[in-house]
Amino acid sequence: MKAFRFTLEAVRTLRQRQEHEALEDYIRALLARQQALQLLEDIDQRIGHDFAQMRQLLAGGCTAVQAAQAQNYHCSLQNKRDDGVAALGQAELRVNSASRAMLAARRQREMVEVYREKQHALHQRLEWREEQKIMDEFAIRRVTALSSARTNTYHD
Repeated sequence: MKAFRFTLEAVRTLRQRQEHEALEDYIRALLARQQALQLLEDIDQRIGHDFAQMRQLLAGGCTAVQAAQAQNYHCSLQNKRDDGVAALGQAELRVNSASRAMLAARRQREMVEVYREKQHALHQRLEWREEQKIMDEFAIRRVTALSSARTNTYHD
């Protein structure tokens, strides 16, 4: 009996590697998105804290210079937030792109796997037929041998 040998094993290996790399890219994109989201949440907390400080500053009475500095700081935080929102949007686009690439790589690998399964099933059917032929030959030889033995005992 011959061992099964898949004719497209090199392609199968390549597709598995491509799928693995696509999965790693997807994971990196998810991590980058999570980091962008965390930075945005941190900025939102800082903005909330800054609002509270500005209220206290204005309620306690402050100079115009202090109020202007507080306003400038608040504007810088708002700009960082806008940058964070943009970064999160870009990270989301990368996640979507990586997800599509990963699914495409998976489909490519699965197509090769389906072909491999078909080729393996054919191999098994051919092996079964060969085994069946051998078994049939043994049976025929045994029947022939038994028939010969019977005819020899009747003629003696």
